[in-house]
Amino acid sequence: MGRLLDEIRKEMRAEQKRKESKEDDIEVKDKKGIEDLLIELRKKEGLTIVELLEKLDNSNLKEKDIKNWEIGLKYPDLDTIYKLSEIYKVPSTEFVQAKNNSYEKGLAGVNKKIIRWIAYTLNVSFYVGTVITVLIYVGALTFAFMFFLSMAYSV
Repeated sequence: MGRLLDEIRKEMRAEQKRKESKEDDIEVKDKKGIEDLLIELRKKEGLTIVELLEKLDNSNLKEKDIKNWEIGLKYPDLDTIYKLSEIYKVPSTEFVQAKNNSYEKGLAGVNKKIIRWIAYTLNVSFYVGTVITVLIYVGALTFAFMFFLSMAYSV
């Protein structure tokens, strides 16, 4: 009887650990990245990118910089985060946490950066950028396969 209780306790502990790890995964997915936060706050205030740029009052910043922040290609520096927190009346710690969340989610990954760069360059949505990236990858793999196949026949 004692062994049975020990086995049940072990199984319950293992199940609890599995649940905790799933909750951690869900928690990371639900956290808002800085690009989402920036877009949400700008739209909530009803500002255009140009109007936000004027409010930031920084001669070094361009429209392209704000677009890059909202796409996730670049992130604002701490001075700019402080100014954004004043404009939107949101604690700067929320911006810093959102920036950390972006890193946690893996938004700095190579594939996502390529997709974002393509979407930004072609001025299309992230979804269309993803489709174009997949087509480029498939084309590159097809070209490589055909190249190696032709090399094999030439030997």
